[in-house]
Amino acid sequence: MSAAPYWPRMLKRSTAAQYCELTPQQFDAEVYAGRLPMSVAMAGGPRWDRAALDTSLDEMSGGSNDWRKDQPGLRSAA
Repeated sequence: MSAAPYWPRMLKRSTAAQYCELTPQQFDAEVYAGRLPMSVAMAGGPRWDRAALDTSLDEMSGGSNDWRKDQPGLRSAA
């Protein structure tokens, strides 16, 4: 088994897409839909904050801060 890749804190678009296991086009669609965060302007071009991506992914997947987990009729939605 190979070791997991090293993920820098600030990711280029292609790396951010790979981190989310999306194509760059799918990644763009998620960003434009507001489900993933916008890029941060940095020297060398736009970058995505890995921690912000993790937060968005946690919210989408029903993370610990998801309000739905405490709703009786919505438990299966989270």
